[in-house]
Amino acid sequence: MRLAPLLLTLGCVENTLNKADKDDPVFDSGTDPTPVDTATDSVVPTDEECNGVDDDLDGQVDEGFPDDDGNGRVDCLDETCPALDLGTPGTVPSVEACEGGTAVTVTDPWNVTIEYQYTSAGSGVIVMPAVGNLNDDDGNGRVDERDIPDIAFTTWTANTLVALDGATGAEIFEVSGFDGQGGVTIADVDSDGEPEVVAFQTGYRIAAVDATGSIEWSSASFSMMAYPQPAVADMDGDGDVEVVGDAGIVDGGSGATLGTISGMANSWRTPVIADLDQDGTSEIILANIVTDPDGNRLWSNSGTGSGNFAAVADIDGDPGGEVFFVSGSTCYVHDEDGTLLDSFPIPGSNPGPPSVADFDGDGEVEIAVPANTSISVFDVDGTMLWTQPINDTSGLAGCSGYDVDGDGAYEVLYADQDNFYMYDGATGVVLYSNPNHNSGTVWEYPVIADVDNDGSAEVVIASNGGAWQGVTVFGHNGDGWPKSGTTWGTHDFAVTNLNPDGSVPSPADPSWQVYNVFRARPQVDDPAGPDLLVSITDVCVMDCTYGPVRIGLQVTNQGSREVSAGVVVDVYAVDGAGPRLVTQVTLPDIPATTRLEGIEVALSPADVGEQGFEARIDEAGAENECDEDNNVDRWRDALCP
Repeated sequence: MRLAPLLLTLGCVENTLNKADKDDPVFDSGTDPTPVDTATDSVVPTDEECNGVDDDLDGQVDEGFPDDDGNGRVDCLDETCPALDLGTPGTVPSVEACEGGTAVTVTDPWNVTIEYQYTSAGSGVIVMPAVGNLNDDDGNGRVDERDIPDIAFTTWTANTLVALDGATGAEIFEVSGFDGQGGVTIADVDSDGEPEVVAFQTGYRIAAVDATGSIEWSSASFSMMAYPQPAVADMDGDGDVEVVGDAGIVDGGSGATLGTISGMANSWRTPVIADLDQDGTSEIILANIVTDPDGNRLWSNSGTGSGNFAAVADIDGDPGGEVFFVSGSTCYVHDEDGTLLDSFPIPGSNPGPPSVADFDGDGEVEIAVPANTSISVFDVDGTMLWTQPINDTSGLAGCSGYDVDGDGAYEVLYADQDNFYMYDGATGVVLYSNPNHNSGTVWEYPVIADVDNDGSAEVVIASNGGAWQGVTVFGHNGDGWPKSGTTWGTHDFAVTNLNPDGSVPSPADPSWQVYNVFRARPQVDDPAGPDLLVSITDVCVMDCTYGPVRIGLQVTNQGSREVSAGVVVDVYAVDGAGPRLVTQVTLPDIPATTRLEGIEVALSPADVGEQGFEARIDEAGAENECDEDNNVDRWRDALCP
């Protein structure tokens, strides 16, 4: 820091003039540089110079000289900061926490055991069980992914909402008045730090329920299809969560109606929410139409058959997400703007919700579609890799994906009317089956999550006939399957659309840009990610009244994933009353393992904090970093006391 005020004094010495010369002025400076009129004994004004002195004795200093920067001092007296230390750009090592998990190869992966079962009242369960955290099990004051997960579902015909402890299957609550045909989601829809269970009350009302089973809010009644399913997102990016319950759109904090969706030409559907075109506003995909957050139609699919479900993935490498629609006996592929890219036939009819993942281990995604009499896997151009017979008279049951054995290719998990299957994703070979499962099926599908948080994934399925009428949790009868994540909170599961702690991201990272899976999950949910740091490298304050004031900033990404342009550094002055924002800097692209060129930022003397400065990067939380606790740097100095 430099404080360099300029202080100059003016000394004036009067010369004695010859009285005889009064009528004929003679100028005699002698040894004094100030001219004197000897006839009048008066000082003769000189031209003003730019020196901080009133040279012409007119009461003004440095008049006539410019102050173009408007700092209150003429430019010729302004000082400049010496070159700031802006750090050295270059590459940095990635931190281990940002390098993502390592795939695990499992010994004897098809040695499967039942860890526990819950047999419900009524006729069992016909909806996808959701897995998330409802309670603070570890006593740290937060409900997050470090706790033991919980499982929630409704019971068919008994019309109750049930929550179980994921580790033991012990009942947390069972409350009546909920539609046993309606699905559930576990998410923090009111952003209070404690996830809710979103379900449907009888009468087609959407409701949010807390960890005790108490209703937090209940919506108006909507005109819905049977077996409705909820989905959640901050669709407009305002920080508030919206809930889409089939045709109804409500506020996640209060249940107030925000909009409705109408005009669907097809039956049997579930909502999918994604910002397909990456414009900052999410779209809703329901049946054969795509709408804005208010339910206004944007574009539609031409399919008219039964069984209308969607999945989103990247197949062309651009930022937008492509949409796979299944309808009747056809799969349609649309670009993010609705342009039809392709369509191809599906063996069977009444397809269920598809899954997208790299099923054959070739580095590209494929799509798995169950449909009535067959389950098949296709390349995205419609080339069939394999098909296997199934028994699902009504159709509509969904499938999911997971690399159970750790060989780099996802398996397909599916349960029809009378079997639970695990198929080899590349060939369709049945790797495991259990004939004790039975279901009438709608659009439930197997869920993969580490439900007891013991470091090994489990598979959770719903059953509603025969010996199993409830929920069954499968595990590996050995060292365990790979860890996976601990939650699977929603039917349109794409990993990034719900955070592991149940909070709803705003905005959500596009799943197709991070994992490129849908109704599937990688062995670990912590992929290569960014880790942003900001450093205040230098500060210059030349004068506390006039300036200049300069601050040096340098940004580092010590993670393993690039961050796109637009991240902001907020610079605060730190005073006794606390920090106050003085400027913001928007950053360019920040490649992985890179320290950027330093940035010199100009401030004013009024921006100088009594106790220094503070810089914060990505304070808005736009990036999902592997370490969110290292985004602040402080420069503590009493610069202008």
